[in-house]
Amino acid sequence: MAIIGMAMASGARSAENPICVDCLRVRVGPPTVVRGPFPDEIDAAFSALKLPDGTFRGFSANGATYAIDGPDLFDLNGPRRAVLEPGGAGSINDCGRWLTTARRTEGAVLGFVHQERQCDYDQGQTDKSMALARSTDDGLSWTDLGTVITGTDTPRPGTVTGEGDCSLVDGHDGYYYAYCLRNSDWQTIAARAPISEPTEWRKYHDEAWSTPGLGGDATAIGFVGTGAGYLEAPGWVAAVATDPWFGGLRLSLSADKVSFVDLDEPLLPIDGADWERPAATDLLAYATFLNPENGGNTLGNSFLLAYLYVPAGLGFESRYLVLREVSLTEEDAPLPVQAGVALTRWSDPAQGGFVTSTSPLTGDRATYHEDAVVAHMLTRAPDSQASIKFVECAKDVGGRVDHILAEAAQCAATGYVHERTAGWLFAREQPGSVPVYQCLSTRTRTHFASSAADCEGLGVRNFLLGYGLEP
Repeated sequence: MAIIGMAMASGARSAENPICVDCLRVRVGPPTVVRGPFPDEIDAAFSALKLPDGTFRGFSANGATYAIDGPDLFDLNGPRRAVLEPGGAGSINDCGRWLTTARRTEGAVLGFVHQERQCDYDQGQTDKSMALARSTDDGLSWTDLGTVITGTDTPRPGTVTGEGDCSLVDGHDGYYYAYCLRNSDWQTIAARAPISEPTEWRKYHDEAWSTPGLGGDATAIGFVGTGAGYLEAPGWVAAVATDPWFGGLRLSLSADKVSFVDLDEPLLPIDGADWERPAATDLLAYATFLNPENGGNTLGNSFLLAYLYVPAGLGFESRYLVLREVSLTEEDAPLPVQAGVALTRWSDPAQGGFVTSTSPLTGDRATYHEDAVVAHMLTRAPDSQASIKFVECAKDVGGRVDHILAEAAQCAATGYVHERTAGWLFAREQPGSVPVYQCLSTRTRTHFASSAADCEGLGVRNFLLGYGLEP
């Protein structure tokens, strides 16, 4: 329980807590929809490799794992080929093999593979475990090195059992670390293996790496998420979790690999995390981190956040892979507001309309092009400044979408449909803030946002919404 308590703590740097989590400045950039919609992909953390010719290979999975090649990480919407298939009947992976991490090692690629068996998904039943695999052709074929992590429980009807959904991180101390979901209590557990002996895993239990990966007990390290990476400059492990009680994607950090502190502000706000689809809210899940230069999860101060996105009102047939650039810097003193998400204005090249949103554009809006980042919205209400929460609302106007930012009650009152929370704006100007105006296009009679009082010549100003963080 002490470790769980540490996972919820925050504050200034101290001997017990070497991370000044309140000193961190985070900015999340505009979303790029990389793949989708798919009914049978993006069911695990996305992983990627940079190939010798400078192109990239991504791995997306749902039972089978698929390889997708492209010129860069933002252009991986091409054809796929299966590289890991479910095992034979009665095997430990007869329901599927999901590649969750691909790491380059000397002369090969090491893969961390989520496995499931004895599944009856209609009844909420499956049993999870983790295996290692090795590839000498950049992930197109794999040699199974065996199962390395299993839970203490056994498969049971109508229940999810086992330990899985893990990501593998190089701790830069001679060990690989795994951060896994234990399904019996929905807590995160940790295990590690020497890089020189990657099949020899020990779980963290009673303040030591003391129990075997296969069937050993583990001490919960909190609900810190299984998507993880290693921030090389400060030497921290970063983990991200979808946490509806927290109100968004929660970033957790650890200097010792097991004691985590949380950023008090979400990376992205969410309205829910409903897995019963379709649902009234978006779903963001399987979040993880990627290095934009090589696809790995050893990270610099700028990295990529990757996640599954299912829009509100749609089911799992509409799975999208989304990437967003993230910058993380440590300041000398605590900050009054830490996290900001890009409020992006998108334009329709065909009709000339606009959408201003902090979320991905899919469906009929997938053809819109990024026009400008107006500001960064806050991801929760700040503690010490007055703020206004804005939601995104839309309605059809003459065959084109009219999309506005409004306070929640104003959506229905003005005939618009509520879509999602966009974020918060300061009610009054603050240091480092920019104004955000609602504007009206004189050509299309649709609304958009701008930080310029003249609406950048694109229309006429309606009124001031508030103040966001400068881009």
